[in-house]
Amino acid sequence: RDLHSFPTRRSSDLAITILVFVIKLWPGKRFRNTETKYFWLTVLSTLILVIEDIIEVLCASDPSLRFVRIFVSVIGYTMRSVAGLSLLLVVLPYKKRRFIYWIPALITLATSSTAFFSDIAFGYDENYDFYRGPLGYVAFAVPIFYAIMILVIVFKNFYEKSSIERFIVPVCAIFCLSTSFLDAMYGGVRLNEAIIISGVFFYLILYSNDIRRDSLTNLLNRQAFYDDCSIYNRSIEAAASIDMNGLKDLNDSLGHEAGDKALKKIGECMIKASDEKTLVYRVGGDEFVILFLHSDEKIISDVVKKIAEDVTKAGYSISTGYSIRSHKDNIDDVVRESDKLMYQDKAGYYHSKGMEHRVDHYQPQGITESENE
Repeated sequence: RDLHSFPTRRSSDLAITILVFVIKLWPGKRFRNTETKYFWLTVLSTLILVIEDIIEVLCASDPSLRFVRIFVSVIGYTMRSVAGLSLLLVVLPYKKRRFIYWIPALITLATSSTAFFSDIAFGYDENYDFYRGPLGYVAFAVPIFYAIMILVIVFKNFYEKSSIERFIVPVCAIFCLSTSFLDAMYGGVRLNEAIIISGVFFYLILYSNDIRRDSLTNLLNRQAFYDDCSIYNRSIEAAASIDMNGLKDLNDSLGHEAGDKALKKIGECMIKASDEKTLVYRVGGDEFVILFLHSDEKIISDVVKKIAEDVTKAGYSISTGYSIRSHKDNIDDVVRESDKLMYQDKAGYYHSKGMEHRVDHYQPQGITESENE
Protein backbone atom coordinates (compact mmCIF):
# COMPACT_ATOMS: atom_id res chain seq x y z
CA ARG A 1 0.00 0.00 0.00
CA ASP A 2 1.13 3.58 -0.63
CA LEU A 3 -0.23 7.09 -0.21
CA HIS A 4 -2.25 6.74 -3.41
CA SER A 5 -4.27 4.03 -1.68
CA PHE A 6 -4.73 6.08 1.48
CA PRO A 7 -8.04 4.81 2.91
CA THR A 8 -9.59 8.17 3.79
CA ARG A 9 -12.99 7.44 2.35
CA ARG A 10 -12.90 3.84 3.50
CA SER A 11 -12.05 4.86 7.07
CA SER A 12 -14.60 7.68 7.14
CA ASP A 13 -17.37 5.33 5.99
CA LEU A 14 -16.45 2.84 8.70
CA ALA A 15 -16.17 5.61 11.29
CA ILE A 16 -19.72 6.72 10.46
CA THR A 17 -20.96 3.14 10.85
CA ILE A 18 -19.20 2.90 14.23
CA LEU A 19 -20.71 6.23 15.32
CA VAL A 20 -24.22 5.05 14.42
CA PHE A 21 -23.61 1.82 16.34
CA VAL A 22 -22.40 3.78 19.39
CA ILE A 23 -25.50 5.98 19.26
CA LYS A 24 -27.63 2.85 19.24
CA LEU A 25 -25.64 1.19 22.04
CA TRP A 26 -25.49 4.15 24.40
CA PRO A 27 -29.17 4.50 25.42
CA GLY A 28 -29.45 0.70 25.54
CA LYS A 29 -26.61 0.21 28.00
CA ARG A 30 -29.05 -1.30 30.50
CA PHE A 31 -30.20 -3.88 27.96
CA ARG A 32 -28.47 -7.24 28.31
CA ASN A 33 -25.59 -5.70 30.24
CA THR A 34 -23.18 -8.61 29.68
CA GLU A 35 -23.78 -8.85 25.94
CA THR A 36 -23.63 -5.06 25.58
CA LYS A 37 -20.18 -5.10 27.18
CA TYR A 38 -18.93 -7.39 24.42
CA PHE A 39 -20.54 -5.21 21.77
CA TRP A 40 -18.59 -2.27 23.20
CA LEU A 41 -15.49 -4.42 22.86
CA THR A 42 -16.37 -4.97 19.18
CA VAL A 43 -16.79 -1.22 18.69
CA LEU A 44 -13.52 -0.40 20.47
CA SER A 45 -11.48 -3.00 18.59
CA THR A 46 -12.89 -1.88 15.22
CA LEU A 47 -12.24 1.77 16.06
CA ILE A 48 -8.63 0.87 16.88
CA LEU A 49 -8.46 -0.92 13.51
CA VAL A 50 -9.57 2.25 11.73
CA ILE A 51 -6.87 4.30 13.48
CA GLU A 52 -4.28 1.56 12.90
CA ASP A 53 -5.13 1.42 9.21
CA ILE A 54 -4.55 5.16 8.77
CA ILE A 55 -1.31 5.25 10.79
CA GLU A 56 0.09 2.17 9.05
CA VAL A 57 -0.46 3.70 5.61
CA LEU A 58 1.20 6.95 6.71
CA CYS A 59 4.19 5.01 8.07
CA ALA A 60 4.49 2.99 4.85
CA SER A 61 6.04 5.98 3.06
CA ASP A 62 8.72 6.71 5.68
CA PRO A 63 11.29 3.98 6.55
CA SER A 64 12.29 5.93 9.65
CA LEU A 65 8.90 5.04 11.11
CA ARG A 66 9.55 1.31 10.77
CA PHE A 67 9.11 0.63 14.50
CA VAL A 68 5.82 2.54 14.62
CA ARG A 69 4.62 0.67 11.54
CA ILE A 70 5.39 -2.69 13.16
CA PHE A 71 3.75 -1.61 16.41
CA VAL A 72 0.47 -0.51 14.84
CA SER A 73 0.42 -3.61 12.61
CA VAL A 74 0.76 -5.86 15.65
CA ILE A 75 -2.08 -3.96 17.33
CA GLY A 76 -4.18 -4.20 14.17
CA TYR A 77 -3.74 -7.96 13.77
CA THR A 78 -4.53 -8.49 17.44
CA MET A 79 -7.64 -6.30 17.33
CA ARG A 80 -9.01 -8.32 14.41
CA SER A 81 -8.88 -11.39 16.60
CA VAL A 82 -10.36 -9.50 19.56
CA ALA A 83 -13.23 -8.26 17.38
CA GLY A 84 -13.99 -11.82 16.32
CA LEU A 85 -13.72 -12.98 19.93
CA SER A 86 -16.16 -10.33 21.16
CA LEU A 87 -18.81 -11.50 18.69
CA LEU A 88 -18.20 -15.08 19.77
CA LEU A 89 -18.70 -14.11 23.42
CA VAL A 90 -22.02 -12.51 22.49
CA VAL A 91 -23.48 -15.79 21.17
CA LEU A 92 -21.78 -18.06 23.71
CA PRO A 93 -24.11 -19.23 26.50
CA TYR A 94 -23.32 -17.40 29.74
CA LYS A 95 -21.96 -20.47 31.55
CA LYS A 96 -19.48 -21.20 28.73
CA ARG A 97 -17.78 -17.79 28.60
CA ARG A 98 -14.34 -18.78 29.82
CA PHE A 99 -10.83 -17.40 29.57
CA ILE A 100 -9.82 -20.25 27.26
CA TYR A 101 -11.51 -18.44 24.36
CA TRP A 102 -9.08 -15.54 24.79
CA ILE A 103 -6.07 -17.79 24.17
CA PRO A 104 -6.21 -17.69 20.32
CA ALA A 105 -6.31 -13.88 20.44
CA LEU A 106 -3.28 -13.89 22.75
CA ILE A 107 -1.53 -16.26 20.33
CA THR A 108 -2.15 -13.68 17.60
CA LEU A 109 -0.54 -11.01 19.76
CA ALA A 110 2.47 -13.25 20.50
CA THR A 111 3.10 -14.33 16.91
CA SER A 112 2.62 -10.82 15.49
CA SER A 113 4.98 -9.36 18.09
CA THR A 114 7.84 -11.47 16.66
CA ALA A 115 8.02 -8.84 13.90
CA PHE A 116 10.04 -6.64 16.28
CA PHE A 117 13.00 -9.03 16.06
CA SER A 118 12.20 -11.51 13.28
CA ASP A 119 10.36 -11.83 9.97
CA ILE A 120 8.72 -15.14 10.87
CA ALA A 121 5.31 -13.40 10.99
CA PHE A 122 5.87 -10.44 8.69
CA GLY A 123 8.60 -8.06 7.70
CA TYR A 124 9.83 -5.52 5.14
CA ASP A 125 12.33 -5.98 2.30
CA GLU A 126 15.13 -3.64 1.22
CA ASN A 127 12.57 -1.42 -0.53
CA TYR A 128 10.49 -1.23 2.65
CA ASP A 129 7.73 -3.29 1.02
CA PHE A 130 5.66 -5.56 3.24
CA TYR A 131 5.92 -9.35 3.02
CA ARG A 132 4.32 -12.10 5.08
CA GLY A 133 6.27 -14.85 6.87
CA PRO A 134 5.17 -18.43 7.61
CA LEU A 135 3.37 -17.40 10.83
CA GLY A 136 1.79 -14.37 9.21
CA TYR A 137 -1.44 -16.22 8.53
CA VAL A 138 -2.10 -16.82 12.23
CA ALA A 139 -3.62 -13.34 12.40
CA PHE A 140 -6.19 -14.44 9.80
CA ALA A 141 -6.61 -18.03 10.99
CA VAL A 142 -7.75 -16.90 14.44
CA PRO A 143 -10.66 -14.72 13.20
CA ILE A 144 -11.60 -17.59 10.88
CA PHE A 145 -11.54 -19.92 13.89
CA TYR A 146 -13.82 -17.55 15.83
CA ALA A 147 -16.19 -17.30 12.84
CA ILE A 148 -16.41 -21.10 12.61
CA MET A 149 -17.05 -21.28 16.36
CA ILE A 150 -19.88 -18.78 15.97
CA LEU A 151 -21.40 -20.91 13.20
CA VAL A 152 -21.23 -24.06 15.35
CA ILE A 153 -22.75 -22.37 18.41
CA VAL A 154 -25.50 -20.74 16.36
CA PHE A 155 -26.36 -24.08 14.77
CA LYS A 156 -26.65 -25.69 18.21
CA ASN A 157 -28.56 -22.91 19.95
CA PHE A 158 -30.52 -21.09 17.25
CA TYR A 159 -31.47 -23.91 14.89
CA GLU A 160 -35.08 -23.95 16.09
CA LYS A 161 -35.54 -20.22 15.57
CA SER A 162 -37.82 -18.78 12.92
CA SER A 163 -36.71 -19.02 9.30
CA ILE A 164 -35.44 -15.43 9.13
CA GLU A 165 -33.58 -15.21 12.47
CA ARG A 166 -32.15 -18.64 11.91
CA PHE A 167 -30.01 -17.52 8.97
CA ILE A 168 -29.01 -13.94 9.85
CA VAL A 169 -26.25 -14.85 12.30
CA PRO A 170 -24.77 -17.65 10.12
CA VAL A 171 -24.71 -15.27 7.13
CA CYS A 172 -22.86 -12.67 9.23
CA ALA A 173 -20.36 -15.32 10.38
CA ILE A 174 -19.81 -16.54 6.82
CA PHE A 175 -19.40 -12.90 5.75
CA CYS A 176 -16.58 -12.42 8.29
CA LEU A 177 -15.06 -15.81 7.48
CA SER A 178 -14.97 -15.08 3.75
CA THR A 179 -13.47 -11.61 4.14
CA SER A 180 -10.83 -12.99 6.53
CA PHE A 181 -9.84 -15.62 3.99
CA LEU A 182 -9.79 -13.21 1.03
CA ASP A 183 -7.90 -10.58 3.01
CA ALA A 184 -5.25 -13.17 3.91
CA MET A 185 -4.91 -14.31 0.29
CA TYR A 186 -5.20 -11.04 -1.61
CA GLY A 187 -5.35 -8.14 0.86
CA GLY A 188 -7.39 -4.99 0.59
CA VAL A 189 -10.66 -6.69 1.55
CA ARG A 190 -12.84 -4.73 3.96
CA LEU A 191 -12.61 -7.08 6.90
CA ASN A 192 -13.04 -4.25 9.41
CA GLU A 193 -16.34 -3.27 7.81
CA ALA A 194 -17.48 -6.90 7.81
CA ILE A 195 -16.82 -7.16 11.55
CA ILE A 196 -18.65 -3.98 12.55
CA ILE A 197 -21.62 -4.59 10.21
CA SER A 198 -21.96 -8.11 11.58
CA GLY A 199 -21.78 -6.68 15.09
CA VAL A 200 -24.63 -4.32 14.26
CA PHE A 201 -26.74 -7.22 13.00
CA PHE A 202 -25.90 -9.30 16.07
CA TYR A 203 -27.00 -6.43 18.31
CA LEU A 204 -30.25 -5.84 16.43
CA ILE A 205 -31.11 -9.54 16.67
CA LEU A 206 -30.60 -9.56 20.44
CA TYR A 207 -32.41 -6.24 20.82
CA SER A 208 -35.41 -7.50 18.86
CA ASN A 209 -35.30 -10.68 20.93
CA ASP A 210 -35.50 -8.59 24.11
CA ILE A 211 -38.70 -7.00 22.82
CA ARG A 212 -40.12 -10.50 23.09
CA ARG A 213 -39.09 -10.81 26.74
CA ASP A 214 -40.87 -9.97 29.95
CA SER A 215 -38.80 -7.32 31.71
CA LEU A 216 -39.52 -8.64 35.22
CA THR A 217 -38.86 -12.37 34.85
CA ASN A 218 -36.74 -12.42 31.65
CA LEU A 219 -39.09 -15.09 30.30
CA LEU A 220 -40.63 -14.78 26.86
CA ASN A 221 -43.70 -12.53 26.96
CA ARG A 222 -47.30 -12.89 25.81
CA GLN A 223 -46.67 -11.51 22.34
CA ALA A 224 -43.80 -13.97 21.89
CA PHE A 225 -46.24 -16.72 22.88
CA TYR A 226 -48.62 -15.69 20.11
CA ASP A 227 -45.78 -15.51 17.58
CA ASP A 228 -44.27 -18.85 18.56
CA CYS A 229 -47.60 -20.64 18.43
CA SER A 230 -47.51 -19.82 14.74
CA ILE A 231 -43.78 -20.29 14.16
CA TYR A 232 -43.60 -23.67 15.90
CA ASN A 233 -47.10 -24.77 15.04
CA ARG A 234 -45.98 -28.16 13.69
CA SER A 235 -43.32 -28.72 16.36
CA ILE A 236 -45.29 -28.09 19.57
CA GLU A 237 -46.23 -31.43 21.10
CA ALA A 238 -47.35 -30.41 24.59
CA ALA A 239 -48.06 -27.45 26.85
CA ALA A 240 -47.99 -26.77 30.58
CA SER A 241 -49.84 -24.02 32.42
CA ILE A 242 -48.51 -22.63 35.69
CA ASP A 243 -50.13 -20.08 37.99
CA MET A 244 -48.87 -18.66 41.25
CA ASN A 245 -51.00 -19.23 44.33
CA GLY A 246 -51.62 -16.31 46.67
CA LEU A 247 -50.11 -13.45 44.66
CA LYS A 248 -52.93 -11.05 45.54
CA ASP A 249 -52.63 -11.80 49.25
CA LEU A 250 -48.86 -11.32 49.04
CA ASN A 251 -49.27 -7.97 47.28
CA ASP A 252 -51.90 -6.82 49.79
CA SER A 253 -49.89 -7.85 52.86
CA LEU A 254 -46.29 -7.07 51.87
CA GLY A 255 -46.62 -4.85 48.83
CA HIS A 256 -46.09 -5.27 45.10
CA GLU A 257 -42.32 -5.38 45.51
CA ALA A 258 -42.71 -8.68 47.38
CA GLY A 259 -45.03 -9.94 44.66
CA ASP A 260 -42.51 -9.01 41.97
CA LYS A 261 -39.80 -10.83 43.89
CA ALA A 262 -41.96 -13.96 43.96
CA LEU A 263 -42.68 -13.79 40.22
CA LYS A 264 -38.97 -13.34 39.48
CA LYS A 265 -38.15 -16.38 41.59
CA ILE A 266 -40.75 -18.46 39.74
CA GLY A 267 -39.24 -17.28 36.46
CA GLU A 268 -35.78 -18.34 37.64
CA CYS A 269 -37.09 -21.78 38.57
CA MET A 270 -38.69 -22.16 35.14
CA ILE A 271 -35.55 -21.10 33.31
CA LYS A 272 -33.48 -23.49 35.40
CA ALA A 273 -35.75 -26.42 34.48
CA SER A 274 -36.04 -25.60 30.77
CA ASP A 275 -33.84 -26.74 27.88
CA GLU A 276 -33.56 -26.22 24.12
CA LYS A 277 -36.79 -28.18 23.60
CA THR A 278 -38.91 -25.96 25.86
CA LEU A 279 -40.19 -22.42 25.41
CA VAL A 280 -41.16 -20.61 28.63
CA TYR A 281 -43.51 -17.62 28.79
CA ARG A 282 -45.10 -15.24 31.26
CA VAL A 283 -48.48 -14.59 29.62
CA GLY A 284 -50.13 -12.59 32.40
CA GLY A 285 -49.66 -11.23 35.90
CA ASP A 286 -49.07 -14.58 37.62
CA GLU A 287 -49.78 -16.83 34.61
CA PHE A 288 -47.07 -18.84 32.85
CA VAL A 289 -47.06 -21.25 29.93
CA ILE A 290 -44.47 -23.76 28.74
CA LEU A 291 -44.52 -25.07 25.17
CA PHE A 292 -42.72 -28.38 24.64
CA LEU A 293 -41.19 -29.29 21.29
CA HIS A 294 -41.37 -32.99 22.17
CA SER A 295 -44.03 -35.36 23.53
CA ASP A 296 -42.07 -37.37 26.10
CA GLU A 297 -44.58 -37.30 28.95
CA LYS A 298 -42.07 -38.41 31.58
CA ILE A 299 -39.74 -35.52 30.75
CA ILE A 300 -42.68 -33.10 30.69
CA SER A 301 -43.93 -34.38 34.04
CA ASP A 302 -40.43 -34.18 35.54
CA VAL A 303 -39.98 -30.58 34.34
CA VAL A 304 -43.29 -29.47 35.85
CA LYS A 305 -42.55 -31.29 39.12
CA LYS A 306 -39.06 -29.83 39.28
CA ILE A 307 -40.40 -26.30 38.87
CA ALA A 308 -43.04 -26.88 41.59
CA GLU A 309 -40.45 -28.30 43.97
CA ASP A 310 -38.00 -25.44 43.42
CA VAL A 311 -40.75 -22.86 43.86
CA THR A 312 -41.85 -24.52 47.10
CA LYS A 313 -38.26 -24.50 48.38
CA ALA A 314 -38.15 -20.77 47.63
CA GLY A 315 -41.16 -20.28 49.88
CA TYR A 316 -43.91 -19.85 47.28
CA SER A 317 -46.64 -22.01 45.76
CA ILE A 318 -47.86 -22.69 42.22
CA SER A 319 -50.62 -24.70 40.57
CA THR A 320 -49.76 -26.67 37.45
CA GLY A 321 -51.31 -28.65 34.63
CA TYR A 322 -50.03 -30.07 31.37
CA SER A 323 -51.51 -31.56 28.22
CA ILE A 324 -50.07 -33.72 25.43
CA ARG A 325 -51.09 -32.83 21.90
CA SER A 326 -52.93 -35.43 19.82
CA HIS A 327 -52.95 -35.41 16.02
CA LYS A 328 -56.35 -33.71 15.92
CA ASP A 329 -55.60 -30.98 18.45
CA ASN A 330 -54.62 -27.46 17.53
CA ILE A 331 -52.36 -25.47 19.84
CA ASP A 332 -55.22 -23.52 21.41
CA ASP A 333 -56.90 -26.77 22.43
CA VAL A 334 -53.70 -28.07 24.02
CA VAL A 335 -53.11 -24.89 26.04
CA ARG A 336 -56.78 -24.69 26.98
CA GLU A 337 -56.67 -28.25 28.32
CA SER A 338 -53.48 -27.64 30.31
CA ASP A 339 -55.04 -24.44 31.62
CA LYS A 340 -58.16 -26.35 32.71
CA LEU A 341 -56.04 -28.92 34.59
CA MET A 342 -54.03 -26.16 36.22
CA TYR A 343 -57.20 -24.49 37.53
CA GLN A 344 -58.36 -27.83 38.90
CA ASP A 345 -55.07 -28.06 40.76
CA LYS A 346 -55.54 -24.49 42.00
CA ALA A 347 -59.07 -25.26 43.21
CA GLY A 348 -57.66 -28.23 45.13
CA TYR A 349 -54.97 -26.02 46.66
CA TYR A 350 -57.46 -23.44 47.96
CA HIS A 351 -59.87 -26.12 49.13
CA SER A 352 -57.07 -27.70 51.19
CA LYS A 353 -56.51 -24.30 52.76
CA GLY A 354 -60.19 -23.93 53.54
CA MET A 355 -60.42 -20.92 51.24
CA GLU A 356 -62.72 -19.98 48.41
CA HIS A 357 -61.15 -18.77 45.20
CA ARG A 358 -62.85 -17.45 42.12
CA VAL A 359 -60.88 -18.04 38.94
CA ASP A 360 -61.09 -16.00 35.78
CA HIS A 361 -59.95 -18.53 33.24
CA TYR A 362 -57.12 -17.46 31.01
CA GLN A 363 -58.23 -17.78 27.40
CA PRO A 364 -55.28 -18.96 25.29
CA GLN A 365 -55.30 -17.09 22.02
CA GLY A 366 -52.36 -18.70 20.27
CA ILE A 367 -52.41 -18.19 16.52
CA THR A 368 -55.95 -16.73 16.71
CA GLU A 369 -54.88 -13.73 18.75
CA SER A 370 -56.25 -11.10 16.36
CA GLU A 371 -59.71 -12.69 16.44
CA ASN A 372 -59.95 -12.31 20.21
CA GLU A 373 -58.33 -8.95 20.76
